[in-house]
Amino acid sequence: MKIFSILFSIILFFTHQISADTLYSWTPYADTGGKIEIRSHNTETNTSTLLLTHYTGVNGGYATGTSFIDEFKGIMYIPIPGHNKMVAYNIATNSAVTSNHTFTTSGSTFLQYGNSNSSGDSIISTGTDAEDGSITTILGSLDISDSSGNTLIENKADGSVHIGENSLVTQEVNGVQQLYATNAAGNQIDLNIKSGTNLLIGGRNLMDIISGDISGSVALSSALAALPNSSPDAFYTCGLGTGIHDSSSALSAGCASDFSNYTFTDNLPKIFQTASFNIGSSFLMNGEPDISEARDMSIKAGITFKFGSVKPTRVADRNNHMLENKIDAVMQENRTLKAQLKVENDAIRQENDLLKAQITEINTQLKALNMLVMN
Repeated sequence: MKIFSILFSIILFFTHQISADTLYSWTPYADTGGKIEIRSHNTETNTSTLLLTHYTGVNGGYATGTSFIDEFKGIMYIPIPGHNKMVAYNIATNSAVTSNHTFTTSGSTFLQYGNSNSSGDSIISTGTDAEDGSITTILGSLDISDSSGNTLIENKADGSVHIGENSLVTQEVNGVQQLYATNAAGNQIDLNIKSGTNLLIGGRNLMDIISGDISGSVALSSALAALPNSSPDAFYTCGLGTGIHDSSSALSAGCASDFSNYTFTDNLPKIFQTASFNIGSSFLMNGEPDISEARDMSIKAGITFKFGSVKPTRVADRNNHMLENKIDAVMQENRTLKAQLKVENDAIRQENDLLKAQITEINTQLKALNMLVMN
């Protein structure tokens, strides 16, 4: 990735970058003091430049094909094994020193150490990326280490990039960039954002987002919990609810109804005939919604099933209700009978009064006849 290319460039800048267009050579002279000339050769212009004339202090003793360049330090090493000497030429400072050095030999063949590519282009090359930006590439290297051998940056065979010995690891897997950490044994460990440093998402503090999201979710859930789940005493039971948590508050509305209120449940299993269903919705009145800004409301829908026998209190209430209905019917019937009896009694009283009047009249007439007979 581009960030690591930039990082490589910074490292090479401080360790001296060798141009791939320049070659370096040295030429010994068998004169007093053992002079050597060091030149640079530009492959683009095909020109040669004398950089430095250095006196080694010895005559002869050079070994052909044994000099090499440390591309990272920018130093050319010229062995003089015949005198156990080594000339070190610093390309950046254009200076050279001769020091004692013990060489290993095998027979008459000098064993060469280091890379013999004098231009350094076998390891370091420059170019451009897909965006035409300048990049520096370290060829054939999957690991950058410090002078103690500790890994600074390592590119694993699986494509993961490890930073440090106990690594911060990043890897693209199925189009997703993963980020995690490992210990020295390669086992994954926790990532900790130290106090005083905020992890931002879209410019917002992640902890503020999480806190606001949790607060809003709790308020929404609390408001939904306040809604009815069944309707035992009416066709519908509806209600309003509210929920408050920290700085968030929510309002809810919903209704419930029993399946027994509907004829289509007559052919359903018993468990559905005694069940209830409910629906409701809640929304935030104030407080921050979550990062997606799409969770400032919630919707619920559910079914409540009833199992086991009916509670005794419910049976008693139902029986009492039925008895009250029967008593009301009997009382109404009694009132009707009383009204009918009253009418009949009034008619009987009238008839009795008439009979009494007739009997009185007959008695009066009988008394008059008796008086006549006696006279």
